[in-house]
Parts: sequence; structure tokens; C-alpha cells
Amino acid sequence: MEDENILIENAILAFLHHYPNHEWAVQYAELLTKLRASEYEQPQPTKTQKRGRPAKRQRKAKAPSNSPSES
Repeated sequence: MEDENILIENAILAFLHHYPNHEWAVQYAELLTKLRASEYEQPQPTKTQKRGRPAKRQRKAKAPSNSPSES
């Protein structure tokens, strides 16, 4: 998006340089002013949704001791 704005700004500047007396020159100059003003606006931070509670690992039953089985 930022690269596109640079290309548009350069195109407007080239037009104004080559055709300073054109009937659209004033409109292009206003567009350039708006484009430069929007370049310095900071985007609003997005609000992150928090979860209800932290996840906890499932507790497993205690492993039986290593005594030999009686069979």
C-alpha cells in the first residue's frame, strides 16, 4: 500500500512538472496534499479480544509404582 502511494505521488508530481498550467493542475495539487496528509496518519490499533481464562494442562493420574505384577 505504501509503495502504491509513492507511485501515485510521483505520477502527480510528474504531471504537475510537465503541465503546470493545465486545467486539472489545481485538482492534482489538492490530491497530492491529501495523499501526503494521509501518509502521516497513524492507523488505529486493533483491539485484541482476550480469552476468558488461561488454559491449564490436564492433570493425569499418578503413574503406578514400578512393582512387578503378580500373575
